[in-house]
Amino acid sequence: MTRSQFLDDISTARAGPLPLGVIDVKAGDDDGEVKFAFVGHPAPFKNGSVTVTASIQDLGTYPKSHEYFIFCGDNAPRDMSDTLAPVGGINKKINKKPVLEMLYIMSAALRRVQPDRDGDVQMLSEEDEDEAEHDEEDDDAEEEEDDDGNEDDDSGHGLLVAHTRIRSDLRSVKSAGFRVGQLGHLLTAGSGYVVVSIRIAKLGISEEAMQAWQVQSTEYLTLLIQYRNGYKTNEQISSMDSARLLPNVGIRIVIGKLPKPTLQEVIDVFTSARNEKHHSRTDGPAVGDANNEASSIRGSFISKPLDALLDDRLVSILRFRSLGMSRRGAEEHFLACRSTGPAENPVIADARVFEKEVVSAALPHIVRADHYETAPDQSKVSFPLLAMQFVLRHFVRCTEFCMVCHRKLESDVEAIKPYVCDNPLCLYQYMTLGFGPSIEHEVIAQPYVVDLLVSFCYNSAAGLKLHDFPDGLSLVVPPIRSSKYNPAGSNAATARKAPKHARTADVGTRDKFPTFDVKYLQGKGELIFAKGDPEECPVRCGQWIVLTSSAITAQDLHCRVAGTTFFPTISIDNPVVVPQQAAPYSLASTPAASPDVVDASFQMYSQDFDKLSTEAKCLAIGRLLDTLPTVNEMRHYLEKRHSASLQGWTERISPSAVSLLRWIIASNRACIMQVDGNAPPEGESAATASQAPSVFGKTHERCHGMKGYMQFRFAMGAPDKEQRFITEVRKTTTRLSLIHPTIFAWHGSSLANWHMIIREGLHYNNVANGRAYGDGVYHARDATTSTGYCKPGKHGGAGVRGVWPSSILNISSALALNEIVNAPKEFQANTPYYVVKQLDWIQTRYLFVQVNPKTDDVMIGPEVVPRHVHPQDPAHTPRGISATDGLIIPASAIKSGKRAATPSPHIDPLPFKKKLKLSGGGAASDPVVIADEDDNGSIATDDEDRDLLVDEPGELPQTDFVPGSLKFDTLPIMPLPTYATSAATKRLMQDLRSLQKLQDSTPLAELGWYIDTEKIENAYQWIVELHSFHTFEYQGKKLPLSEDMKKKGITSVVLEVRFNKDYPFSPPYVRVIRPQFLSFAAGGGGHIVIGGAICMELLTNTGWLSTSSMEAVLMQIRLAIASEPYARLGPHANRDYGAAEGAEGYLRACRTHGWQVPPGFREMAYSGSSH
Repeated sequence: MTRSQFLDDISTARAGPLPLGVIDVKAGDDDGEVKFAFVGHPAPFKNGSVTVTASIQDLGTYPKSHEYFIFCGDNAPRDMSDTLAPVGGINKKINKKPVLEMLYIMSAALRRVQPDRDGDVQMLSEEDEDEAEHDEEDDDAEEEEDDDGNEDDDSGHGLLVAHTRIRSDLRSVKSAGFRVGQLGHLLTAGSGYVVVSIRIAKLGISEEAMQAWQVQSTEYLTLLIQYRNGYKTNEQISSMDSARLLPNVGIRIVIGKLPKPTLQEVIDVFTSARNEKHHSRTDGPAVGDANNEASSIRGSFISKPLDALLDDRLVSILRFRSLGMSRRGAEEHFLACRSTGPAENPVIADARVFEKEVVSAALPHIVRADHYETAPDQSKVSFPLLAMQFVLRHFVRCTEFCMVCHRKLESDVEAIKPYVCDNPLCLYQYMTLGFGPSIEHEVIAQPYVVDLLVSFCYNSAAGLKLHDFPDGLSLVVPPIRSSKYNPAGSNAATARKAPKHARTADVGTRDKFPTFDVKYLQGKGELIFAKGDPEECPVRCGQWIVLTSSAITAQDLHCRVAGTTFFPTISIDNPVVVPQQAAPYSLASTPAASPDVVDASFQMYSQDFDKLSTEAKCLAIGRLLDTLPTVNEMRHYLEKRHSASLQGWTERISPSAVSLLRWIIASNRACIMQVDGNAPPEGESAATASQAPSVFGKTHERCHGMKGYMQFRFAMGAPDKEQRFITEVRKTTTRLSLIHPTIFAWHGSSLANWHMIIREGLHYNNVANGRAYGDGVYHARDATTSTGYCKPGKHGGAGVRGVWPSSILNISSALALNEIVNAPKEFQANTPYYVVKQLDWIQTRYLFVQVNPKTDDVMIGPEVVPRHVHPQDPAHTPRGISATDGLIIPASAIKSGKRAATPSPHIDPLPFKKKLKLSGGGAASDPVVIADEDDNGSIATDDEDRDLLVDEPGELPQTDFVPGSLKFDTLPIMPLPTYATSAATKRLMQDLRSLQKLQDSTPLAELGWYIDTEKIENAYQWIVELHSFHTFEYQGKKLPLSEDMKKKGITSVVLEVRFNKDYPFSPPYVRVIRPQFLSFAAGGGGHIVIGGAICMELLTNTGWLSTSSMEAVLMQIRLAIASEPYARLGPHANRDYGAAEGAEGYLRACRTHGWQVPPGFREMAYSGSSH
């Protein structure tokens, strides 16, 4: 490489985020020079910046063997000049480094000798000096590497060192709870792929969110990392600029049916990614698309924005994280640096970017975990693990970020679907670049939901209640004359008053938007201009116009210009007939009878939507929606044309109307799923059903007692809202000893309000009907009470302009059925309404819509009592419209009342030589048999990947642990529990079986724990040994606990794990039996409290999730014991802890941290103790 590479690297450095304290990077006056200014960090210099110049004498050696000569300006402090001057000092570290990496090294060196605010220089401690010497030794070793970071040493020793690092990085991934594998030739220093995956069920995402995101609990979120020139460590990747990163590393996210795709599938993913970089948008299906049944992978609902985020920012953000910034702080600092531009002064990082981010405790531990906080050696962290944790942050918490700029949304609105921020540019990119949902998929899969969404928007626009608009989408609409437009019918045109926020103005005028007089030949679809007026054709082919004629009474004809070749005669497509602006409402769909040739006039779609007043925007939205076909017509068009797009139906739908429809669907942030459909019932042939395309629903989830109402499953709130709700239910149930944890009640609102409700959720920020009983969300026990608040008023209802004319449902009212924590005495008010102020106490379940279908194709489900009924509190059972005895709700639709799934009836032999003794759920002579559906497949390593994780003979870590040597007769034995249940017993046996499979296939030292399943006689008490702590290192040193155990001849930490009847919905209780450890006060740690209990939020009701696997729990406990502050053995290490003192320690820890104790804990923990 020569001068051009050097200049390109300078340009790249200027364009990206610069190191702390560095600004104004530019090429120097002479060839081979790069200059920058150092302004100081964290505090700026008092006397301005210091100019630093780095010069390369021979550019022909760049970027492999060049050497820098460094000098600085006369105003530099003496210590800074001394740091830059000595040959072999800073020069030795930066030689052979590209420009950007050189800048980062210089920044770190200059910040160490930067004077503080008093002018004093921060002196290096002995530890810092040792670390600096160690860094220099590392730099000497790195000089042996080539430009791509590959070792020049091809000897066995060089490969062994590389293999050791690869294994270390990937073991970190596996220890964190992910499945990891490889494809290709990573172990032979060739190109290859690392595959990291996790089952969707483990991410704490609600079922409603999975439905909204179009993922299934059994699928896998999979990270694919492509190493094009051999494996690269995090340090090597962080040192690369964008020009070097692209040829070396690629990253993609997919959803997989299996935890590991095939090599060909992965190759196809990255081939498709490269093709997309050369084509802005492709019309064909993506690689691994859901429609491609042969592929096991497909794109996720946010694949495009997430892939763009990983390509653009991941490495830069990780660089900032290595400086100590928090996740959110690093992302905000990146955005701040980018917004300033390369030529501006960079943003000085303030203290806030180093503050730890507060994350919802409702999220699973694996989503909240941070490798930078737990890694023993911060200088050698695992890039695949950091990347996967970054992906989880932006996948699971996607609703918290803008899908385009990825800024954290500063809003109190909780949503179940992701969207964009308030920046119109983000909305434009979201819609035009294909980041939003597929409207075609929604129209085909859920036509009733699309009809519902459009109807809500139309009614809200007619009532002038829209607040958010599709600004920034370059919409052009027909000229709007708001003084003449009548959205509510002719009788209300002059009486209507605009809301205070609307600005009443007649925007359209004949001068601003000219009108053209023509002869309209209805039979031929032609318009003829008068000769010479105008001289040139005023319209272009494809443009939309609105045509009116006195001969065509009370109707506007919207049509597309089909051809202008024979001007002054132009041809038009078949017009879309809508009621005229100021005419009485009509459902006419074809022009009234009139002469074949009529005098007419037209105006073009030329009004800029963004420039309209608030009121005029509402009216413009109404006019565009007037032109849309019915959802059945759109569905029919799409099903006749495979992979068709509504954007291609140019002769029927205007581009503005398509964009508006896309905005309506994409901006819906609730999950609404059809319950009713017109598909033939089971046992009935398609021939006897409607001839229209089948609309599939879930009629088994239909409630009984709302005859005549169409039903939809309905969920709002963040993806973790369900978990927060269940947590509140559990807490209140325990506190009040409830038999029925929840109740149900109705919430009604005008149709004009529902467009806003499904975007913002239920809250009480706005007052619509007063607050006579205080602040909160108002509910009624009786449906007829809530329907009184659903009246559309003067802007809605059947037969007036407030109803979308193309609706096949013809909606007249809507009300929601919500599940609420059963504590009416703690509500803001409980009579005559339930007024609930605590929003986490409310979870929406159903949306009931009163409809008057226009066609026989739309069918409402039968009024049938569900086969399995959800039990309700008799004192608070809601009443429906058609049932006096109360609304009957199917059990399958309510998660708070669900029990553990019934196992498969297929019989498999028990995996243990001894059958487990049971109580309550069976007996030894009648063993309970479990299904083979366990979670082992989601975490176990493939045989072909074992070489990637298992040490080679020359580096195999030995262990002094001997399995099976523990004497069980010296351990406290828990009596057979009287509280045992069949469901919990079956699940525990399933988990033991899964762990045994993993244990049999994994080396002892790698696994780090051992369960002697042959000696377990009680499924509710496990004895687990943790061992091989010598495999942990911190900054090159052995773990203190490992040294303590070696000195005392102890080879394992013996744990007792107990389970209660609610497992897996309640966490296990884990305590140390032996050895005894130092307490925190005495200098101990490792999350072990006085009494031996393990103190972790994960093991309380606050942090536990039913999706947690016991393998992941054991990994987390072992990592917690090995983390700072370190666990140390006490002076009485050979003694055992008592069961009672362990339980007391656990309860104290929960009280101290505010964690919720699982119900039934005392019965479980004290069983068999002397307490």
